[in-house]
Amino acid sequence: MFFIGLFAIIIFPNCSNSRLYDFSLKNTLSIFMLSNENRYYFCLPVQYMGNYQIQSFEYVTGSVVIGDYNIPLKREGIKISVYLNENASVELGNSTGEFSLIYSEENGNVLVSKMNEPLSIKNNPNYMENHYYIFIEKYLNSDDEKNIINEYEKGNVYSRMTIEYDLIIDNEKQAGSGLIDDFELYDGLAIDPTWFPANLDFFKSKYLQN
Repeated sequence: MFFIGLFAIIIFPNCSNSRLYDFSLKNTLSIFMLSNENRYYFCLPVQYMGNYQIQSFEYVTGSVVIGDYNIPLKREGIKISVYLNENASVELGNSTGEFSLIYSEENGNVLVSKMNEPLSIKNNPNYMENHYYIFIEKYLNSDDEKNIINEYEKGNVYSRMTIEYDLIIDNEKQAGSGLIDDFELYDGLAIDPTWFPANLDFFKSKYLQN
């Protein structure tokens, strides 16, 4: 059982709609930032791959701290999406076929809940396993963007993130799961997405190729 995060890219426009900085986060594979209709948001993708079923995901708390600026990741202010592909290759670390949305939550309101439904029987369980993607999204407001830029201009670039959540895996509750990572705010592209391994293909198709 393992989880895999991603790196973060931050792009902020100035008042003339041209970019003031092209930020990315160095030394992390746990957090990403994207823009959607001129709004910016963190995306924290977590992956699980194994011969087991995640029957429940319950977000508890979290935060992203850029320099000294804290952005709480409260349940009522985030979006959570859980996708499943039952045809993951353990040897190749990737998945064939389609990912299906099995859980969706926005601002604390559950919209889709199918994580506990029975899974299909695998013809070859030694090679094909279940590949879960959990996306946690947090949209930023203009004050958040300004404060992040201020931290960078002060040279306060060392940052960190934490998330906590509870899981039920094969009828066994696993409380206190989560992710902690440190990183550094950087002006420029820290990691080229074309070098992502195969297990990140779904993330790239969903968030980077629209």
